[in-house]
Amino acid sequence: MAASRIRASKATFLLDIDGTLVYSDAIYFRVFQKLLAPLGYTVDDAFFKENVHGKVDADVFKKLLPADATEEDLLAISKKKDSTFCELYREQSALSGPPILEGLPAALELARELGIRCIAVTNAPRGAAETTIASLREAIPAASVIEGLVIGAECERAKPHPDPYFEGARQLGVPISECIVFEDSRSGVRAGVAAGCPVIGMRSSLSDAELRAAGCVATLDDWTGLTAELIAKVAAGAPGDASPEAI
Repeated sequence: MAASRIRASKATFLLDIDGTLVYSDAIYFRVFQKLLAPLGYTVDDAFFKENVHGKVDADVFKKLLPADATEEDLLAISKKKDSTFCELYREQSALSGPPILEGLPAALELARELGIRCIAVTNAPRGAAETTIASLREAIPAASVIEGLVIGAECERAKPHPDPYFEGARQLGVPISECIVFEDSRSGVRAGVAAGCPVIGMRSSLSDAELRAAGCVATLDDWTGLTAELIAKVAAGAPGDASPEAI
C-alpha cells in the first residue's frame, strides 16, 4: 500500500552528502585543524559547528582568513582543503570502505525498487563531492540510483539559499513539489525548507530538537529508519505539513 502511494506521489530524493550519506565530519575536522593551526585557530567541536558545518568554502574562509587576504588566497586555501580531504578520504576508504551512515545501502535499494529518482546536492567543493559519490558507487550497487550532482558554489547562491535544490529538481526534470530533501545541517535544512520541500533530518551531528527547529518534518538516527511508510507519509504531506517525528 505504501509503495503504491509513493509511486502515485512521484517522490524524488534530493540528498545532501556530508553527514547525510557519509560520516565525513571527522575527516573535515582533521583537514581544518591542519589548515587553520598556522593561522592561530584551535579547531574543536564548538568551533567546527559554528564556523564550518554546512557552510560553503567561500563563506568559511572569508570569515577566518586575515582581512587582507586576496581572492587568490581564498582560492588557494579552498583548493588545499579540497585536495587534503580527498587524500584523507581515499586513505580511509581504502582501509575500511567509505564511512557511510548505517542502512544506506538498503535505503538506496529501496529507492531503486520504488522508482524514486535521486540526485546529490551539496555545499562541498566538486572534487570532494565527486570523490565521495564515486566511492559510494563503487561500494554500493544501488548507489547508481544517484543520477547526478549539484554543487552549491556553482549555483547563483549556495545553501542556506534554495538555489541548489531548485537546480537538483531542474536537472532531474521534476517539479520541486515532488521532492523530499535529506539533510543534517541547519543551513541545508533551511535551504530545503526555502525550496518548499519537506526535509527529513539525519541526526549525525544535530539532535532531533535542533533539526526540527530548523524545519525538519521528521528525523532519523540513520538510514535504517527509512521505510516506504515514512516516505509515503512525508510525500503526501509535502510541502511541510507532515507531523514531526523522530525515528
